[in-house]
Amino acid sequence: MSFDLRVLVIALSSFAMGSFAASACVPWLWRRLRSRTPAGRANALLRVRVMPLIFAVASLALAVLSFLEFEPRRPDEPMGVVLLALAALGAVLLAAGLARLAWLFVSTARLERAWMADAAPATVDGTDVPAFSVPSSFPIVAVTGLRRPRLIIARSVLAACTPDELRAIVAHECGHVARRDNLARAVMALSPDLLAWLPISTRLAHAWHEAAEEAADDHAALLGDRGRLWLAEALIRVARLVPAGSTQLVVPASALYRGENLDRRVRRLLEPPAEVLPPPSIWWRAAGAGAILASGALALHAVHELLEAAVTFLP
Repeated sequence: MSFDLRVLVIALSSFAMGSFAASACVPWLWRRLRSRTPAGRANALLRVRVMPLIFAVASLALAVLSFLEFEPRRPDEPMGVVLLALAALGAVLLAAGLARLAWLFVSTARLERAWMADAAPATVDGTDVPAFSVPSSFPIVAVTGLRRPRLIIARSVLAACTPDELRAIVAHECGHVARRDNLARAVMALSPDLLAWLPISTRLAHAWHEAAEEAADDHAALLGDRGRLWLAEALIRVARLVPAGSTQLVVPASALYRGENLDRRVRRLLEPPAEVLPPPSIWWRAAGAGAILASGALALHAVHELLEAAVTFLP
């Protein structure tokens, strides 16, 4: 096998092994998540869900760098069946993740085209995001797009809600934009790991969605003491606009309401807001990232020794 093909096998097999090792830790980490705020819980759930991807990419980078640095450029050297099988599995994981990401983009674009076919620009207070009213039978309020978000609001919602309720709705959607929830959803869909084929992936996505919605709800407090009350009233009013017999709407984007039970969200909005803790200092994060990079650079030779042992002793 040529040197270039050996690098490819090492890269893909390292990706698969890093993904497997981190995936095995996800259930344990999830059970130990503790956060006093929905925003903190959503951020922690996102980190746990994409941890296999981070470890897989880090494993790939370390393996390839060490191989390029220390491996002799021999013209031909065999690779064992185990490494070839792991490389094939790594390729499958990557292809499946890209396919899920493509489906997310295609389904979102299809839904957005349907909404925008008869859309009209709408004037709403409280945001610079372009807003459009659409003649949807479902009372949809959603933010679509990653780089250039658009606010989609059903005309039934604009007609039924009071100005204060509309301001609270806009504040909620601005919360999604500020937190880049559509990007987080895309990254979670991409995650190329075995978890994507297991029920835990759906449960994690559902838990993240609930936390992200509550975190966006908290943005209504920026409107003042009555902001949370206005959003609770808006949620109830929007839910009553759903046509009889409608099923829960599948929206691959950040949406105010999809047809789910609102009891928990409304009760939470009517309670006093929880204390918001300041995020960790950016300097601690930078120091941690620097320590990880330095450790990786120092470990390159050890990684290559490990790879040599795998090539030599694995069948």
